[in-house]
Amino acid sequence: MNWELVFYISIFVYIFVYIMGRRNLMRTIWKRNQQLRIALDRAEESDRMKSAFIRSMSHEIRTPLNAINGFSQVLCMNGMDLSEEERIELEQRISTNVEIITVIINELLELAHGESIVVEQERTPMHVNDVCRTALNLAKASQHKDLVFSFESELPDDYTIYSNRNIVSEILNKVLNNAVKFTEEGGITLGCRLHEYNLQITVTDTGIGIPTDKFDEVFENFVKLNEYTEGVGLGLPISRRLAEALHGKLYIDRSYYEGTRFILELPVKFSQE
Repeated sequence: MNWELVFYISIFVYIFVYIMGRRNLMRTIWKRNQQLRIALDRAEESDRMKSAFIRSMSHEIRTPLNAINGFSQVLCMNGMDLSEEERIELEQRISTNVEIITVIINELLELAHGESIVVEQERTPMHVNDVCRTALNLAKASQHKDLVFSFESELPDDYTIYSNRNIVSEILNKVLNNAVKFTEEGGITLGCRLHEYNLQITVTDTGIGIPTDKFDEVFENFVKLNEYTEGVGLGLPISRRLAEALHGKLYIDRSYYEGTRFILELPVKFSQE
């Protein structure tokens, strides 16, 4: 037996095993580092969201509460001689600020509700144009600007789909409220059409628009592109989640540049005309 050959073969096998073992060890270490990096990123994101949440809540709830407190003190102040018009205005301001707090609390409850929302068994016949007109009229009545509201539908008034009317209305209310918030002049158009076996409901405004690199970011919890605007950054994320619960989707039209256009897309496989 050639012991020298055996020796060199043994050395080669040892080196090969050592290299492979080291490669496997390095691969394991690399994977573990990747996992730790992901965990760290998630922790940092969670901490960022918590900070954003606390900052938003501190401002968004304290502001209307202070307003309610101030207006209430004026109404209850002894010797304060208010005209009927002034009294009605104060009451309206108190009511508006109470509504702001109510919306914030409702959105937080919806966020806490998470993915447990069930809408499958709640599908009923829904007249699309009727739901859209109702949402548009509500947005028009609640705004205090000189905006033009219009409704453009390619569908007949008797066009029906099976969906959850309350959920669809809630999505439209939130998106329309967002459009009103960021539109100072011009108008808002609500449109309906069929596109590739799906129903598309569009909310188009002539507002300040959203930077293209922020299109996805605005659907994340607590994201506000303008820290000075009302709200805590939950309306659009909740709207997208609700749309997905209806097996649909909510997104921004990337081809529109004169403001912002949101598209709510819903399946119509259960529709009837």
